[in-house]
Amino acid sequence: MDKFWTYLGGVIGGYTLVQAPLSSFGLGGLEPVLDIVGALSMIVFGAVLIVNGVRALIKK
Repeated sequence: MDKFWTYLGGVIGGYTLVQAPLSSFGLGGLEPVLDIVGALSMIVFGAVLIVNGVRALIKK
């Protein structure tokens, strides 16, 4: 159960990276890079959550 919260935190962190308004801080040039990192983070951690859920269902 502890891993669930870690992976969920990774998905939420990726979403936050994608939605972060950096232009107000003068870091608008980093926005495309953080969008890619955030999207990859959401994909990877979301896939891990799905795989772990399926494994838990099969195990029971």
